[in-house]
Amino acid sequence: MTKIKHPAHQAFKDFAIVNILGKTYVCPGWQEVPNGTTREDIELDVLATIDHKKPAAEAPEVIGVSQIFEVLSSKGDKRYTVTLDQGRWDCNCPARQFRRGDCKHIKTVKSRETKFA
Repeated sequence: MTKIKHPAHQAFKDFAIVNILGKTYVCPGWQEVPNGTTREDIELDVLATIDHKKPAAEAPEVIGVSQIFEVLSSKGDKRYTVTLDQGRWDCNCPARQFRRGDCKHIKTVKSRETKFA
């Protein structure tokens, strides 16, 4: 059998042969090699580098257009921002941080929106 060249990794001085799910790999780098490969069949290549391919980031699915609403506080001295982003309601009022479910500002906007829909 001819020697299999495997890139030498700068951080590791050695390599391992891994058998998993019926396939054989040389690590680091997870280079697939024929089943039955031994350490004697591997030759480290110091001039080669391991190609770290990053998976392409998928574009997030946009469910709806973001909407922003301003709502006066019950005393009328403050303004809170209610947002609807991809079907998720949020508000920057203090109650929203501590309550489960919708705060009164979100409920106000929702009731207004259903009246005009």
